[in-house]
Amino acid sequence: MDKDKLENLKSNMEQIADVLYRGDTMDGIAGISNVLPDIADAASDMPDDDSRQELIDNALAPLLEAMEQGDGTLMADIISYELVPLLK
Repeated sequence: MDKDKLENLKSNMEQIADVLYRGDTMDGIAGISNVLPDIADAASDMPDDDSRQELIDNALAPLLEAMEQGDGTLMADIISYELVPLLK
């Protein structure tokens, strides 16, 4: 994934986190669904299996669990403090 697409993805994720922090859980979930293909592209460009596993273990699996629970604040925290930093 080129640098511009990665920056755009990070910006989109930060906007989704803002939506979730405002309490719009359903809109946040919809936003996450829209960027999942881009997250998959970014993961495929990670340098090694350990980096991809860290993304899954520390960000994607907890994000899925938070989505299942409908916990918008936890989703926003995971995006802000786990997912976005892993994409840098």
